[in-house]
Amino acid sequence: MTEFNIDKTYMLGANEGSNQKAANNLIVLHETTNVGAKNNAIYFKNNVNTAQTYVQYVVGDGGKIYQVGAEGYVAWGAGSYANANAPVQIELARTYDRKTFEKDYATFVNLARAKADQFGIPVELDTSNKRGIKTHLWVSNNVWGSHVDPVQSYLKPTWGITQEQLAHDIAHGIGENVVEPAPQTPNRDVITIKHGPVTGIAGWTADGKIIPGSNSKLVNASNWKTSGLKKINGLPMYQIATDEFIPKKYTDQANVVTVNAIAGIAAVNSKGNKLDKILKDLTQWKTDDVLYSIAGRDYFKVATDEYVDAFYTIGGGNK
Repeated sequence: MTEFNIDKTYMLGANEGSNQKAANNLIVLHETTNVGAKNNAIYFKNNVNTAQTYVQYVVGDGGKIYQVGAEGYVAWGAGSYANANAPVQIELARTYDRKTFEKDYATFVNLARAKADQFGIPVELDTSNKRGIKTHLWVSNNVWGSHVDPVQSYLKPTWGITQEQLAHDIAHGIGENVVEPAPQTPNRDVITIKHGPVTGIAGWTADGKIIPGSNSKLVNASNWKTSGLKKINGLPMYQIATDEFIPKKYTDQANVVTVNAIAGIAAVNSKGNKLDKILKDLTQWKTDDVLYSIAGRDYFKVATDEYVDAFYTIGGGNK
């Protein structure tokens, strides 16, 4: 199981909070409505008997984790039913600094996944299954209450994280070396346009000029055969015609790369030296969608000082 550095400074004492064991059915996700994880942990600790509210963990302040309640026991965070069925409830503290949020969000997601695995709870968000990782909104909609956290109250309006993205991240995790399953019978030289405006996306020439009228055909869900990748205006773009390219960020390969090498491909470091790690065919790896030039070739970064040759990715040109 993933190891986390947990600050227990503000953990409740033996005679504080509930001593009732919780059933291992739910991991409940919240957001604090306040900035700062440490201050929220302090509030729970100092007001547990008067406010009658606390959870097991508060995440924030740049990916830090503060423990308040004891794992496996009832916390007072989401109503009697959810409390009795959740061995772990987690609060995400607010921030308005992007770098801080990115660390907080990754820790929030990965902690929820790890605790679900620890207690034998399905790692799936807000499904029809009565067991799993649940937002407070799911509890409100399916059991009791009026809370809408954490997506509608904070993640979406402040950072654009939708319910669908949170569900995806809960399913797959966040961080370096995150491997996701790719389709088992992909078209290795075909990409699909996604994430674009309803009016379609613009095609570009190799010298970085928009192709007038190209948006009328380059619409969401349309498929395009590619012959390779090229950096244009600083962005990786797939070549779909002699002098027509579309940005990777508007395709089904946005923020990921899918290995296209039957025997797998060795990762390299920033100096171009091959590493022992072999990236298997059809595995997907999260990336920052930046093309890095290493030893005269283009690469995508898939982990700290680990890169994959862009040619050996779906749409990259390898036949």
